[in-house]
This record gives sequence, structure tokens and C-alpha cells, in this order.
Amino acid sequence: MRSGTQVGSRLFYGAVMLALVGMCASLLSMSIGAQDEGGGWRIVRAQYGWRDRQTNVTDLVRDLIERGGVNGRVIVNNQTMGGDPAVSRDKTLRIIARNRQNQEREFVYVEGAPIDVALFAVRRDEFDDRPRGDDHRDDRRDVHRDDRAGAHREVAILRAYWGVQGRTANVTELLRNMQRENGLQVMANNRSLGSDPAPGADKVLIVIYRVQGQETAAAVREGNSLTIP
Repeated sequence: MRSGTQVGSRLFYGAVMLALVGMCASLLSMSIGAQDEGGGWRIVRAQYGWRDRQTNVTDLVRDLIERGGVNGRVIVNNQTMGGDPAVSRDKTLRIIARNRQNQEREFVYVEGAPIDVALFAVRRDEFDDRPRGDDHRDDRRDVHRDDRAGAHREVAILRAYWGVQGRTANVTELLRNMQRENGLQVMANNRSLGSDPAPGADKVLIVIYRVQGQETAAAVREGNSLTIP
């Protein structure tokens, strides 16, 4: 009897251990899957437009996402995508991205929809030229300073960058100095923006700003004029 009881106990504890192992494996799998969905997708290419009227916006979308967007989102519109490739048409942004397992997925956003930047991989060590660990503190300080110095301003420039992904110049102060009470107008070229951070490349001017209490972003390609608001 004692021997049978011992065998039964061993079988019972063995079954419990197997169940625990299975639960751990399941939780680990769920954790890996969550990591894959959250911040695990690296952008391969991005196209914005309608039918055959498409613009390659890969570098632009990467840069906006790498910089955290506006409050964690990037709104898909002509302003953030650097222009209107199909006037009067309802355009779409298509992003092709890969995860850690090298699997591809297509993300589709209609015009006006928000991109959640948390879905995509962020590599600030390569693309963010702000000091490590500053967490936008300088941006908040500058905004408060602008509020105190000129509350009458309709537009507050929060951050501005000129260049291409990985080779950008911070032109925030330069654009602030160009501001007038009713907004900002600037030509996106090396002469107006003071330097050429990426010789030979087609550069983009990205401006994140606040207007009437709302943060938004605008982007324009080299050779074009940017007007805010």
C-alpha cells in the first residue's frame, strides 16, 4: 500500500510540474509575441498617395516615428507626408515593416488616420540628436520660456530638424528667430537653414509645433516653402 501511495504521489507531482512548465512556456510565448507587436516592427519602405500617384516617404516616416511623433502619434496627411501627390483624392499611406523573425507585414493608414509610434522600433542611438535621457525636457522648458516671453504668439516651435535620417541639423532656434507674430514661412534649402547636414541627399525639413494649444507636425521636401500655420 505504501509503495502504491508513493507511486501515486510521484505521478501527481509529475503532472503538476508538467502543467507548470507548460504554463511558463505559454507565458513566455505570449511575452515574445507582445514584444514583437510593441515596438518590434522596423520600417522597410513607405508609400503615400493614390493609385499610381505615389510618393516614397520612407525616410520621412522613419524620421517622424523615430522622433516620437506628436504625443506618440503621427497623423497621416499632406502636411506630415511632405506634400500632396494626388490633389483632391483620398490618399493612403502603406508601410512595409519587418519584425525580429524577419516576417513582413503591411500597415495601411487612410488619410487623416494616426500612426501609433509604439508599434515600431525606435533606435534613438542612431537617429535622435538630442542629448541622451533628456526625454523632451528641453522642449518643455523652451515652450514655457516662449509662453512667458510672448504669450501673444499663435505658434510655438517645439522642435525642428533639417536633413535626412541619421544626418540632421537641429534648426529649432533658427526657425524660432524667423518667426513672426502670425506664424512662420521658410524655404527648405541649405541657405535658409544655415547648413548642409547631408551633402548630395534630398533633404527634408520637419517641424513639430504647437498652435492654439494643440501640438502638430509639418514636413516639406528640399526646394519647397513651408508655411505655418
